[in-house]
Amino acid sequence: MAGGLKIKLYTAYHKSAFLPAADYVIPIQVGAVSATSKLDMIRDDEGENISKYNSFFSELTALYWIWKQADRSESEAWGICHYRRYFTLDKCKLFFIKKSRVYYQFNPENLESVLSKQLYNKLEELLEENDVILQRPTYAHKKQGKVYTIEQAYSIAHDPEDWKTTVNVLLEKYAEYSQSIDSFCKQTKMSYYNMMVARWNVWEEYLTWVFDILFEVQRRIKIDEDPYQARVFGFLSERLLNLYVYHNKLKAGYLTIALFEK
Repeated sequence: MAGGLKIKLYTAYHKSAFLPAADYVIPIQVGAVSATSKLDMIRDDEGENISKYNSFFSELTALYWIWKQADRSESEAWGICHYRRYFTLDKCKLFFIKKSRVYYQFNPENLESVLSKQLYNKLEELLEENDVILQRPTYAHKKQGKVYTIEQAYSIAHDPEDWKTTVNVLLEKYAEYSQSIDSFCKQTKMSYYNMMVARWNVWEEYLTWVFDILFEVQRRIKIDEDPYQARVFGFLSERLLNLYVYHNKLKAGYLTIALFEK
């Protein structure tokens, strides 16, 4: 991609689906070590990897592979997306309020319209002014007009003991987060999907921190037998990413997320 900042967007695939045409988007097969079909793309089981943990870590197995294996000379900044979830140019609702997410039918035409040169230019522009790019924050949980905190929302959707264990590990390893975690848990909005775009140095520090925490949590908790709840480390890391940005006072730029429906 011509221009200033060189940015790559990696997108996680676990099965065959439409491929993006944009040259700045790189598909990567996750959970490839145990996949019944091998997709024609980068695989997360090459070199140093945690591909075997994909059922528990979701897209984090792609993040780990990129961190350990990707050629850093190919980009100054990079981001992670999913084969049916991408950053997109801002979309607005009434009164020009910018949306957190927008839905599209999943087809090549819509995929190409979202992953445009204009989006790449917007990513460049935002990274010139910010440390990270995230989904525009949305309510952690809102039902019948009641708004819940990030901590309450996790307890509603997942096992609250897993979050408590994560907080314990965090404070054992990084005691300087003691004040941040208290105020963070009381917040009511966050960015989802583990989707972020940032320069290599930001990713390096974040991934060192988050995997240090998650690997220890993995040793302490029992993983649920339900396939959805088994993806516990993906859910925990969504909160940890937001906490990391909050605690370190990283300047964040926000975009709408395009969700492609079947």
